[in-house]
Amino acid sequence: MKATARSTSGAVLMLAIIPIIVGLLACMPVPVGDPERSRIDPAMNGVWALTADGDDDGYYLFRPWDKRTWLVVGVEKGGEVIKPATVYKAWLARLGGETFMTWELAGGFDAEGGFTPEYWFVFRVAKDNADRVRLNSLDYDYAGFEAFPDPDDYDGNYVQDMRRKVERVIRKNVDDEAMYGDSLELRRLTGDELAEASKRFGKVVAYE
Repeated sequence: MKATARSTSGAVLMLAIIPIIVGLLACMPVPVGDPERSRIDPAMNGVWALTADGDDDGYYLFRPWDKRTWLVVGVEKGGEVIKPATVYKAWLARLGGETFMTWELAGGFDAEGGFTPEYWFVFRVAKDNADRVRLNSLDYDYAGFEAFPDPDDYDGNYVQDMRRKVERVIRKNVDDEAMYGDSLELRRLTGDELAEASKRFGKVVAYE
């Protein structure tokens, strides 16, 4: 199963949690970069609205977990039904002169008790200014990835064997816009919006 098909098959679970992510983005069968060698950008710490086509869909907290990674917690912006928060581990990587961010689902485990997810969200990151960041998702249907085997048919450790190959394709084609999917935006929250987000988080995340 291709990674994009995997995101569709998981839509029943994921749609209730992160509708913008599932609705717009293809996923990747491997992460990008090494979280053990990464460094966060402190300027991205804080609470952001995730926006598509000008509409805010959810609030996302970027909290430093250590010097290398963030704990990212997302909640839906509104609605009478309170839906569960979603949790990611996130990190940065520099490839071909561009900055990329990987989001790894971190809030669950599989039937065997394993923690490694089946897919990741990978974005090219570009700052418009200190309070607005553009995210362009990588698309695994891009022609440069076509030669790679299907993850479900692969006999071995797909992530370990394919990550660096995927990174080589990214470096070689970093300026090819066909490699990227839809664009999202992170908009920093301040003032009343930040207070409203705090209330929303308080309904789904125990903090006190």
